[in-house]
Amino acid sequence: MKFELGNTARALLAALTLGTAAGGVLAQNFITDKAEVEKLLTGATFIGVYLRTEAAYTLKFGSDGTLTDSTGAKARWWVDDQARYCREWLDGKLKGNTGCMNVEFEDGQVALYSEGRKVVEGIVSGK
Repeated sequence: MKFELGNTARALLAALTLGTAAGGVLAQNFITDKAEVEKLLTGATFIGVYLRTEAAYTLKFGSDGTLTDSTGAKARWWVDDQARYCREWLDGKLKGNTGCMNVEFEDGQVALYSEGRKVVEGIVSGK
């Protein structure tokens, strides 16, 4: 017995194949090397936009593990074993808030993702 695909089945198969390929293009390209994230952020200033509010957003990453935002709030930062940028706010309106974000770097742009959702995007300077 020989099985042949009809035109409808062929079109559906082609659409599924293209959809799967396109889905791969949309996937985040997170940095997975801890040392690479540390190198990107240490001593740098991140200048970007906080996407939830569309407000300007600046972070200064001290080489000593200190972090300061544009309001002057202070935090400590580090990179965990999953190569995520982590921070704990020490003062300001987010005092006590701790979290880790995946880092994506492509074409000179940096994006930070919290739980798979892009929350900040911009550039890193001062290196």
